[in-house]
Amino acid sequence: MLNIGKLAAGKAAYYLALASGVDDYYTGPGEPAGRWFGHGAEALGLEGTVAPDDLTAVLGGRAPGVGERLTRARVPGFDLTFRAPKSVSVLYALGDARTVTREVVAAQEAAVDAAVAHLERAACATRRRVDGEITAFEGDGFVAAGFRHQTSRAGDPTLHTHVLVANMTRTADGRWGSLDGRQLYVHAKTAGYLYQAQLRAELTRRLGVRRGPVVNGC
Repeated sequence: MLNIGKLAAGKAAYYLALASGVDDYYTGPGEPAGRWFGHGAEALGLEGTVAPDDLTAVLGGRAPGVGERLTRARVPGFDLTFRAPKSVSVLYALGDARTVTREVVAAQEAAVDAAVAHLERAACATRRRVDGEITAFEGDGFVAAGFRHQTSRAGDPTLHTHVLVANMTRTADGRWGSLDGRQLYVHAKTAGYLYQAQLRAELTRRLGVRRGPVVNGC
């Protein structure tokens, strides 16, 4: 399933602790390093492993490294959480680390990639005033950082990935603006179903997993 939450400005410290980066829930011991997503990240020269200073910059509306102000959004960004079904989390937790667990991780990564790519195509837009009218402009992609976790806060097996989408995108004229966040919510259900469908397909292909009937996309 997919849940979306706003990164409220008043709670920025919750996500951007550790002084230079993100809260230890995102970069805590035992969890893999984050990775960059999106064409917007590529436009800013961000790829591979997420560096805390870079994530701090983009969630603050600034270009990493140089600190140039790109946006002045009150909402730093959005937390897109892709959570695998509990049975998949148990398979991940109890499977052989060199075979089963590795393939479950690969399936989760592929499913998240597919869902985020869909949202980039369908829900990445900004709005600005032109001649007194609010006009929508298509964005060329997200500036996003993904963090995969293996447990819930309670410590039970819960395979999920947080994709932190900075509240910014670049339009065809090279200008940066805040995301029209409403579009993320409009397309959230479709993206969540796509994530689960891709995850099922990957698990079947990689591990021969069988499943019960799909009801309402789940």
